[in-house]
Amino acid sequence: MTDKVTVPVESAWFSKINWTQASAAATALIVAFGVSIPPEKATAILAGLNVAQGTLTWIMRTWFTDSVTPGSVAGK
Repeated sequence: MTDKVTVPVESAWFSKINWTQASAAATALIVAFGVSIPPEKATAILAGLNVAQGTLTWIMRTWFTDSVTPGSVAGK
């Protein structure tokens, strides 16, 4: 059986999920190494960032993603 489906394909550069992950990683590095804040506050900020990153990714992937990237269908 060869069912074919046409879906919108966008570059990974336009992925909301990729930008969320990259932004969270950059923010985590800045909090951990770039600014002078007390360790207990840094821990709280990093924990909150981790929760926010995961939640935003889950929400976007579940309800706001209607396209695929070329890499997600390669070899299928």
